[in-house]
Amino acid sequence: MNPLAHFIHHLAPILLILMTVVSCSQKTEGSKIRLGYLQNDLHHLPAFVAIEKGFFSAEGISVQVAGVFKAGPELMSAFGSGSLDLGYVGQAPATAAALNNVADIRFIAQVNLEGSSIVIDKESNAASIADLAGMSVAIPGHATMQDFLLRRAVARNGIGIERLTIIVLKPPEMLQALSQKQIQAFIAWEPYPAQAELNGTGKILMQSKQIWPRHPCCVLITSEKLCREQTDTIAKIRAAHDRACTFINNNPEEAIQIGVSYTGMPRDTVAAALSRIIFTAEIDTRSAEEFVAFLKELRYIQSHAPEKKLAEILYK
Repeated sequence: MNPLAHFIHHLAPILLILMTVVSCSQKTEGSKIRLGYLQNDLHHLPAFVAIEKGFFSAEGISVQVAGVFKAGPELMSAFGSGSLDLGYVGQAPATAAALNNVADIRFIAQVNLEGSSIVIDKESNAASIADLAGMSVAIPGHATMQDFLLRRAVARNGIGIERLTIIVLKPPEMLQALSQKQIQAFIAWEPYPAQAELNGTGKILMQSKQIWPRHPCCVLITSEKLCREQTDTIAKIRAAHDRACTFINNNPEEAIQIGVSYTGMPRDTVAAALSRIIFTAEIDTRSAEEFVAFLKELRYIQSHAPEKKLAEILYK
Protein backbone atom coordinates (compact mmCIF):
# COMPACT_ATOMS: atom_id res chain seq x y z
CA MET A 1 0.00 0.00 0.00
CA ASN A 2 1.44 3.40 -1.04
CA PRO A 3 1.81 6.13 1.65
CA LEU A 4 -1.19 8.14 0.44
CA ALA A 5 -3.49 5.12 0.45
CA HIS A 6 -2.14 4.11 3.85
CA PHE A 7 -2.90 7.61 5.20
CA ILE A 8 -6.45 7.61 3.80
CA HIS A 9 -7.03 4.10 5.17
CA HIS A 10 -6.22 5.23 8.72
CA LEU A 11 -7.96 8.61 8.36
CA ALA A 12 -11.33 7.19 7.23
CA PRO A 13 -12.55 5.98 10.67
CA ILE A 14 -11.66 9.34 12.20
CA LEU A 15 -13.58 11.21 9.50
CA LEU A 16 -16.56 8.91 10.03
CA ILE A 17 -16.59 9.66 13.77
CA LEU A 18 -16.33 13.41 13.17
CA MET A 19 -19.18 13.30 10.65
CA THR A 20 -21.34 11.38 13.12
CA VAL A 21 -20.64 13.88 15.92
CA VAL A 22 -21.48 16.82 13.67
CA SER A 23 -24.63 15.09 12.46
CA CYS A 24 -25.82 14.35 16.01
CA SER A 25 -24.99 17.89 17.13
CA GLN A 26 -26.96 19.38 14.26
CA LYS A 27 -29.87 17.06 14.96
CA THR A 28 -29.92 18.01 18.65
CA GLU A 29 -29.58 21.74 18.15
CA GLY A 30 -31.85 21.94 15.12
CA SER A 31 -34.69 19.81 16.45
CA LYS A 32 -37.89 21.53 17.51
CA ILE A 33 -38.90 21.57 21.16
CA ARG A 34 -42.50 20.35 21.35
CA LEU A 35 -44.53 22.66 23.59
CA GLY A 36 -47.92 22.16 25.22
CA TYR A 37 -50.13 24.47 27.29
CA LEU A 38 -53.78 24.78 28.36
CA GLN A 39 -56.45 26.35 26.19
CA ASN A 40 -57.42 29.95 27.07
CA ASP A 41 -55.43 29.79 30.31
CA LEU A 42 -54.10 33.26 31.13
CA HIS A 43 -51.83 31.69 33.73
CA HIS A 44 -49.82 30.54 30.73
CA LEU A 45 -49.37 34.05 29.36
CA PRO A 46 -45.55 33.74 29.57
CA ALA A 47 -45.77 31.06 26.88
CA PHE A 48 -47.80 33.36 24.63
CA VAL A 49 -45.44 36.27 25.27
CA ALA A 50 -42.29 34.21 24.67
CA ILE A 51 -43.71 33.03 21.34
CA GLU A 52 -45.12 36.39 20.26
CA LYS A 53 -42.03 38.41 21.22
CA GLY A 54 -39.59 35.85 19.84
CA PHE A 55 -37.87 35.18 23.17
CA PHE A 56 -37.39 31.47 22.45
CA SER A 57 -35.90 32.09 19.02
CA ALA A 58 -33.71 34.86 20.46
CA GLU A 59 -32.14 32.18 22.65
CA GLY A 60 -31.43 30.07 19.59
CA ILE A 61 -34.07 27.40 20.22
CA SER A 62 -36.97 26.38 18.01
CA VAL A 63 -40.24 25.81 19.85
CA GLN A 64 -43.26 24.24 18.14
CA VAL A 65 -46.72 24.21 19.72
CA ALA A 66 -47.51 20.50 19.68
CA GLY A 67 -50.66 20.51 21.79
CA VAL A 68 -53.25 22.82 23.33
CA PHE A 69 -55.08 20.94 26.07
CA LYS A 70 -58.31 21.44 28.01
CA ALA A 71 -56.97 20.09 31.30
CA GLY A 72 -53.70 19.43 33.07
CA PRO A 73 -54.07 15.62 33.32
CA GLU A 74 -54.46 15.48 29.51
CA LEU A 75 -51.23 17.42 29.08
CA MET A 76 -49.44 15.15 31.56
CA SER A 77 -50.66 12.09 29.66
CA ALA A 78 -49.02 13.57 26.56
CA PHE A 79 -45.75 13.79 28.50
CA GLY A 80 -46.25 10.21 29.62
CA SER A 81 -46.56 9.07 26.01
CA GLY A 82 -43.48 11.05 24.96
CA SER A 83 -45.42 13.53 22.80
CA LEU A 84 -44.15 16.70 24.53
CA ASP A 85 -40.79 18.10 25.58
CA LEU A 86 -41.91 21.32 27.28
CA GLY A 87 -45.14 22.31 29.00
CA TYR A 88 -46.96 25.02 30.92
CA VAL A 89 -49.28 23.27 33.36
CA GLY A 90 -50.72 23.41 36.86
CA GLN A 91 -48.33 22.44 39.62
CA ALA A 92 -50.96 20.06 40.99
CA PRO A 93 -51.39 17.72 37.99
CA ALA A 94 -47.67 17.92 37.26
CA THR A 95 -46.77 16.93 40.83
CA ALA A 96 -49.32 14.12 40.95
CA ALA A 97 -48.23 12.74 37.57
CA ALA A 98 -44.54 12.85 38.50
CA LEU A 99 -44.91 11.29 41.95
CA ASN A 100 -47.31 8.63 40.67
CA ASN A 101 -44.85 7.77 37.87
CA VAL A 102 -47.28 8.75 35.12
CA ALA A 103 -44.68 10.99 33.49
CA ASP A 104 -40.94 11.39 33.95
CA ILE A 105 -40.64 15.18 34.08
CA ARG A 106 -38.73 17.96 35.80
CA PHE A 107 -39.90 21.34 37.11
CA ILE A 108 -37.57 23.96 35.62
CA ALA A 109 -39.39 27.16 36.65
CA GLN A 110 -42.45 28.61 38.30
CA VAL A 111 -44.95 30.31 36.00
CA ASN A 112 -47.32 32.12 38.33
CA LEU A 113 -48.63 32.51 41.86
CA GLU A 114 -52.24 32.99 43.01
CA GLY A 115 -54.90 33.65 40.35
CA SER A 116 -57.88 31.55 41.51
CA SER A 117 -61.16 32.59 43.19
CA ILE A 118 -64.26 31.14 44.80
CA VAL A 119 -67.27 32.42 42.87
CA ILE A 120 -70.88 32.34 44.07
CA ASP A 121 -74.18 32.94 42.32
CA LYS A 122 -74.81 36.66 41.77
CA GLU A 123 -78.02 36.42 43.83
CA SER A 124 -76.43 34.48 46.69
CA ASN A 125 -76.50 35.92 50.20
CA ALA A 126 -73.32 34.04 51.18
CA ALA A 127 -70.92 36.37 52.92
CA SER A 128 -68.26 33.93 54.12
CA ILE A 129 -66.85 30.47 53.44
CA ALA A 130 -68.98 29.09 56.27
CA ASP A 131 -72.06 30.08 54.28
CA LEU A 132 -71.12 27.51 51.61
CA ALA A 133 -72.35 24.72 53.91
CA GLY A 134 -75.12 22.81 52.15
CA MET A 135 -74.26 24.24 48.73
CA SER A 136 -73.14 22.52 45.54
CA VAL A 137 -69.62 23.71 44.77
CA ALA A 138 -67.74 22.81 41.57
CA ILE A 139 -64.00 22.17 41.45
CA PRO A 140 -61.94 21.49 38.28
CA GLY A 141 -60.78 18.13 39.61
CA HIS A 142 -59.53 16.23 42.63
CA ALA A 143 -55.86 16.78 43.53
CA THR A 144 -55.97 20.17 41.83
CA MET A 145 -54.69 23.33 43.47
CA GLN A 146 -58.30 24.55 43.58
CA ASP A 147 -59.33 21.40 45.44
CA PHE A 148 -56.60 22.13 47.98
CA LEU A 149 -57.52 25.82 48.28
CA LEU A 150 -61.19 25.04 48.87
CA ARG A 151 -60.38 22.43 51.51
CA ARG A 152 -57.98 24.83 53.19
CA ALA A 153 -60.56 27.63 53.22
CA VAL A 154 -63.32 25.39 54.55
CA ALA A 155 -61.12 23.94 57.31
CA ARG A 156 -60.07 27.39 58.46
CA ASN A 157 -63.70 28.49 58.72
CA GLY A 158 -64.74 25.66 60.99
CA ILE A 159 -66.84 23.53 58.65
CA GLY A 160 -66.04 20.09 57.27
CA ILE A 161 -65.66 19.56 53.53
CA GLU A 162 -68.44 16.96 53.82
CA ARG A 163 -70.86 19.84 54.46
CA LEU A 164 -70.43 20.81 50.80
CA THR A 165 -71.65 18.89 47.77
CA ILE A 166 -68.53 18.72 45.61
CA ILE A 167 -69.00 18.43 41.85
CA VAL A 168 -66.18 18.11 39.29
CA LEU A 169 -66.59 20.27 36.20
CA LYS A 170 -64.25 21.81 33.65
CA PRO A 171 -64.06 25.58 34.25
CA PRO A 172 -65.96 26.57 31.06
CA GLU A 173 -68.79 24.27 32.19
CA MET A 174 -68.85 25.95 35.61
CA LEU A 175 -70.03 29.24 34.11
CA GLN A 176 -73.02 27.62 32.44
CA ALA A 177 -73.83 25.47 35.47
CA LEU A 178 -73.80 28.55 37.73
CA SER A 179 -76.01 30.56 35.38
CA GLN A 180 -78.50 27.67 35.20
CA LYS A 181 -78.55 27.25 39.00
CA GLN A 182 -77.14 23.72 38.74
CA ILE A 183 -74.43 24.73 41.22
CA GLN A 184 -74.30 27.52 43.78
CA ALA A 185 -70.56 28.16 43.67
CA PHE A 186 -67.30 27.16 42.04
CA ILE A 187 -63.57 27.62 42.46
CA ALA A 188 -61.46 28.02 39.34
CA TRP A 189 -58.41 29.74 37.92
CA GLU A 190 -58.53 32.92 35.89
CA PRO A 191 -60.00 34.03 33.55
CA TYR A 192 -63.15 32.10 34.55
CA PRO A 193 -63.84 34.05 37.78
CA ALA A 194 -63.40 37.30 35.83
CA GLN A 195 -65.76 36.03 33.13
CA ALA A 196 -68.43 35.13 35.68
CA GLU A 197 -68.07 38.53 37.32
CA LEU A 198 -68.16 40.61 34.13
CA ASN A 199 -71.01 38.73 32.43
CA GLY A 200 -73.17 39.07 35.55
CA THR A 201 -73.33 35.33 36.27
CA GLY A 202 -71.53 35.39 39.60
CA LYS A 203 -69.55 37.37 42.13
CA ILE A 204 -66.30 36.62 43.89
CA LEU A 205 -66.62 35.42 47.47
CA MET A 206 -62.90 35.04 48.10
CA GLN A 207 -59.68 35.26 46.09
CA SER A 208 -57.07 32.55 46.52
CA LYS A 209 -54.55 35.04 47.87
CA GLN A 210 -56.85 35.38 50.89
CA ILE A 211 -56.68 31.62 51.45
CA TRP A 212 -52.96 31.08 50.83
CA PRO A 213 -50.95 34.22 50.03
CA ARG A 214 -48.51 33.78 47.13
CA HIS A 215 -49.50 30.16 46.67
CA PRO A 216 -47.94 28.33 43.70
CA CYS A 217 -50.12 27.64 40.72
CA CYS A 218 -48.52 26.74 37.38
CA VAL A 219 -45.06 25.48 36.54
CA LEU A 220 -42.86 25.10 33.48
CA ILE A 221 -41.88 21.46 33.01
CA THR A 222 -39.73 19.47 30.62
CA SER A 223 -39.16 15.81 30.01
CA GLU A 224 -36.43 14.21 32.09
CA LYS A 225 -34.77 13.17 28.84
CA LEU A 226 -34.44 16.77 27.66
CA CYS A 227 -32.98 17.82 31.02
CA ARG A 228 -30.50 14.98 30.93
CA GLU A 229 -29.38 15.32 27.32
CA GLN A 230 -29.62 19.06 26.61
CA THR A 231 -28.63 21.13 29.64
CA ASP A 232 -27.74 24.08 27.41
CA THR A 233 -31.24 24.02 25.92
CA ILE A 234 -32.80 23.98 29.38
CA ALA A 235 -30.80 27.08 30.33
CA LYS A 236 -32.02 28.85 27.19
CA ILE A 237 -35.65 27.88 27.83
CA ARG A 238 -35.42 29.20 31.38
CA ALA A 239 -33.87 32.45 30.14
CA ALA A 240 -36.67 32.96 27.60
CA HIS A 241 -39.33 32.17 30.19
CA ASP A 242 -37.80 34.51 32.77
CA ARG A 243 -37.67 37.23 30.14
CA ALA A 244 -41.36 36.67 29.37
CA CYS A 245 -42.34 36.98 33.05
CA THR A 246 -40.34 40.19 33.34
CA PHE A 247 -41.95 41.55 30.18
CA ILE A 248 -45.46 40.93 31.54
CA ASN A 249 -44.65 42.70 34.79
CA ASN A 250 -43.04 45.68 33.05
CA ASN A 251 -45.44 46.00 30.09
CA PRO A 252 -48.96 45.30 31.42
CA GLU A 253 -50.83 46.93 28.53
CA GLU A 254 -49.01 44.99 25.82
CA ALA A 255 -49.29 41.83 27.93
CA ILE A 256 -53.06 42.33 28.05
CA GLN A 257 -53.19 42.70 24.27
CA ILE A 258 -51.22 39.47 23.79
CA GLY A 259 -53.61 37.74 26.21
CA VAL A 260 -56.57 38.99 24.18
CA SER A 261 -54.93 37.84 20.95
CA TYR A 262 -54.22 34.32 22.19
CA THR A 263 -57.53 33.72 24.02
CA GLY A 264 -60.02 35.76 22.00
CA MET A 265 -61.47 37.09 25.25
CA PRO A 266 -62.62 40.68 25.79
CA ARG A 267 -59.99 43.12 27.01
CA ASP A 268 -61.88 43.83 30.25
CA THR A 269 -61.92 40.13 31.12
CA VAL A 270 -58.22 39.69 30.40
CA ALA A 271 -57.28 42.83 32.34
CA ALA A 272 -59.35 41.82 35.38
CA ALA A 273 -57.92 38.30 35.31
CA LEU A 274 -54.29 39.42 35.02
CA SER A 275 -54.68 41.83 37.93
CA ARG A 276 -55.08 38.77 40.20
CA ILE A 277 -52.10 36.79 38.90
CA ILE A 278 -48.45 37.12 39.92
CA PHE A 279 -45.97 36.03 37.25
CA THR A 280 -42.60 34.76 38.45
CA ALA A 281 -40.03 32.18 37.39
CA GLU A 282 -38.80 31.45 40.93
CA ILE A 283 -39.91 28.15 42.48
CA ASP A 284 -40.70 28.20 46.20
CA THR A 285 -39.56 24.80 47.45
CA ARG A 286 -41.34 25.15 50.79
CA SER A 287 -44.71 25.75 49.10
CA ALA A 288 -44.09 22.78 46.81
CA GLU A 289 -43.43 20.59 49.83
CA GLU A 290 -46.60 21.83 51.54
CA PHE A 291 -48.65 20.86 48.51
CA VAL A 292 -47.04 17.41 48.37
CA ALA A 293 -48.04 16.90 52.02
CA PHE A 294 -51.64 17.67 51.05
CA LEU A 295 -51.56 15.17 48.17
CA LYS A 296 -50.07 12.55 50.47
CA GLU A 297 -52.62 13.15 53.23
CA LEU A 298 -55.55 12.60 50.85
CA ARG A 299 -53.79 9.68 49.15
CA TYR A 300 -53.72 11.37 45.78
CA ILE A 301 -50.13 10.18 45.38
CA GLN A 302 -48.97 6.62 45.84
CA SER A 303 -45.24 7.20 46.30
CA HIS A 304 -43.83 5.79 49.56
CA ALA A 305 -41.24 8.58 49.74
CA PRO A 306 -42.81 11.67 48.11
CA GLU A 307 -40.39 14.09 49.77
CA LYS A 308 -37.46 12.35 48.13
CA LYS A 309 -39.21 12.26 44.78
CA LEU A 310 -40.02 15.98 45.01
CA ALA A 311 -36.33 16.75 45.37
CA GLU A 312 -35.69 14.66 42.28
CA ILE A 313 -38.20 16.48 40.05
CA LEU A 314 -37.10 20.00 40.97
CA TYR A 315 -34.45 20.83 38.38
CA LYS A 316 -31.40 22.50 39.88
